[in-house]
Amino acid sequence: MNATLEHIWHEFADKLGQFIRSRVSDPATAQDILQDVFVKIQKRLGQLQDPAKLEGWIYLITRNAIIDHYRTRKETVEVPDSLPAEPNAHDGEIEELKASFRRMIYSLPEPYREAVVLTELEGLTQQALADRLGISLSGAKSRVQRGRAQLKQMLNECCTFEFDRRGHAIDCQPRHPTACSECSTITRLR
Repeated sequence: MNATLEHIWHEFADKLGQFIRSRVSDPATAQDILQDVFVKIQKRLGQLQDPAKLEGWIYLITRNAIIDHYRTRKETVEVPDSLPAEPNAHDGEIEELKASFRRMIYSLPEPYREAVVLTELEGLTQQALADRLGISLSGAKSRVQRGRAQLKQMLNECCTFEFDRRGHAIDCQPRHPTACSECSTITRLR
């Protein structure tokens, strides 16, 4: 039997939804995980060699998606009542810098962009990235490393940086204000 994604959805969506909801308390998160599971099934359906093992294979993907959810979940911290009323004067510059940096990340070639976004912005481990993309761990590490290297090269081509003794950037200046659209928005980090 060659199962189609539509057939799998009709047969397993309700069961998988219940399976996920029994392990994840937030209904919206459970629904997101279910959608991710079906995206993974769609991507990997051609790799299933024995159609008799379809159900076990689907539940394996689902369990891994739930595990990935808990691995990447960040603990929330209660916000203290004593937060300053006025935003820091440099917050606007920092937000501009973050936005510029994100645009640079999203300009990377596809396999590297996806690897950097998932590991650096979404907090996936490199092993979770490998599992999500269906590639080897060394392949995932290579993509992240190459993406970081390309991003570093982009940054060094357009900006000069000053670092403190711990290696933290404390100043950033455009090399040539017209050379890079991102540099025109970046003034100073401190």
